[in-house]
Amino acid sequence: MTVETGVGPAARPVPATVEEFAACDEADLEIVVPWTGPAIDPATGALKSPLPATYVVATSGGWPKPGAIEVATDLNRVLLEELWRCEGLLAATFAISEKCWMSSRALAVWTDEESLQAFLTSEGHMNAVRKTKNLAYAWEGTRWVTNSPVLPTFDEVRARLAEQRKRKRT
Repeated sequence: MTVETGVGPAARPVPATVEEFAACDEADLEIVVPWTGPAIDPATGALKSPLPATYVVATSGGWPKPGAIEVATDLNRVLLEELWRCEGLLAATFAISEKCWMSSRALAVWTDEESLQAFLTSEGHMNAVRKTKNLAYAWEGTRWVTNSPVLPTFDEVRARLAEQRKRKRT
């Protein structure tokens, strides 16, 4: 089932599945919060020092329903305040694609799984999840452990999420 969104020539059907949302070309993906956090030099935006030998990458992305963006933005503001105080967070970045139903992407690197899990199960994060659950058409996320010497990219995120969706189908 598809739902029409918008008015006039910009109107187009809203995808019915995560796969259909994710198939949109996010060529307009705009970084709204560049890499920021304890591992990032605020003056240059570069890593202060090499990343740990291994670390955890976590990502989530979603497609908000019309009218939900303001509420989600307010919730994100509170959530980000908590995120920046989390023990074990190395860095995070956030991006939006207006063309792709305002897709919202988050990408963070953590020292370890326990630190990430502490954030995911924190009261602030759980409260935001409960409040935003019905504000998005679809939402997805994944995590992985890596030893890459460079920060992950949103292209890598999309590839990993596509692989995750593929595994779920089989």
